[in-house]
Amino acid sequence: MTEATSHGGTEPGRPPDAVHRGAARRIASVFVGLAGVILLISLAITIYTIIARNTGHSTADWVLKLPESMLGWMTFLGMGALVAEGGHVAADMFITLASRTIQRLAYATWTLITAAVLALILAGSVSIVQQTYAIGETNIEIFGMPQWIILLPLPVGLGITILHLLAEAVAGWRRGGGP
Repeated sequence: MTEATSHGGTEPGRPPDAVHRGAARRIASVFVGLAGVILLISLAITIYTIIARNTGHSTADWVLKLPESMLGWMTFLGMGALVAEGGHVAADMFITLASRTIQRLAYATWTLITAAVLALILAGSVSIVQQTYAIGETNIEIFGMPQWIILLPLPVGLGITILHLLAEAVAGWRRGGGP
């Protein structure tokens, strides 16, 4: 029996944390891809706006508002991917001098506190999305698009990021430190 299967892993020769990190990275790459497509569309709209205005043409209100909304989608879809790659901001200058146990505790604590703060923000963003849905608010500048769709990247992205943080807390504890 291999080490991975003796610890409940699904792939022979790979520890369970490596399997889970691989899955998290694959999922994160999908979201990075989506954020990239949104970025390209936003860039195309922005270039169109610049060309139109410099050639004396006026543009509709949606041309200015849509890239603004897309920025929210890119940010919040990419946030979880950043965590999955271990790219989140961490103050570890002094932690690396501590024992492995203190490092594990500090990393797990940091990720759990961050997840808790984001969970509070998530609760507020869900409430805002529900309220805009309930009253049927629309954004007239973006073709009357329902406002809840424009706000949806907040709870979706925060939820994804919280899941990545919780996975990182568990993986960090198991491997004895940060990413």
